[in-house]
Amino acid sequence: MFRKVTKFVKLVLLALLVILGVILIYDRFFSYKEIAVVHNHQNITPIKAALSDNRITINDIDTSRMDTEMCKRKVEGADGVIFAGGNDFDPEIYGGDRSLVEDYSREDDEKSLAILDYAIGLEKPILGICRGMQLINIYYGGSLYDDLEIQFSKQIIHRGSDKTLTYHEVNISEGASLSKILRSDRIEVNSYHHEGIKDLAEGLSVSATSDDGLIEAIENPYYSYMLGVQWHPELSYENDKYSKKILKDFVKHSNAGKN
Repeated sequence: MFRKVTKFVKLVLLALLVILGVILIYDRFFSYKEIAVVHNHQNITPIKAALSDNRITINDIDTSRMDTEMCKRKVEGADGVIFAGGNDFDPEIYGGDRSLVEDYSREDDEKSLAILDYAIGLEKPILGICRGMQLINIYYGGSLYDDLEIQFSKQIIHRGSDKTLTYHEVNISEGASLSKILRSDRIEVNSYHHEGIKDLAEGLSVSATSDDGLIEAIENPYYSYMLGVQWHPELSYENDKYSKKILKDFVKHSNAGKN
């Protein structure tokens, strides 16, 4: 009888190990991560396409159509949060000049800041793209150039005269997390912005600069995962290995679970 009981226990333990193994394998190779993409009525199709081969489901958070509490609920269920590109910021938020900016919404800016604050409170992995990078800087107390050509430099064209993409190279800061991701000290990026970081917020660090000295990428070394890039990796994803590395690294770290 004792032998039968022992054999039964062994079979139960073996079955439990098999079940646990199946769960772990499924979680590692087959489960989908949920990425929240926060934007203000922008076309996020390129982001969806770029993440489509990373086993991702997209939670589309359009701040122009949703109230703040609804946006927060959607962020709460996500494994990671992307703050996408979009309109200018109201310069009054950081002490700038309203006459130099284009489309902006103070209401949307405040909503975006509240959502970022909520995501940070939940310790969600965060990737800021273009406006999203500027949002991170403003949140921590930094400021922007309202118009780069007027206030900074014309040495490098950061946006085409007919509001199209342009391209230039950026220098990756030695020792930055971005350097470890890209394994390169200089890369070419696309560019589509007329605003840029002026005063870097305290606590953030520079991850990349263009040859004219403009900050092109930032990170928060005191946060679990927070990276901001001024360019659009989703637009170059298909043919650019560095864009792939940025988005894949973000997805890899978007596994903090649902708080």
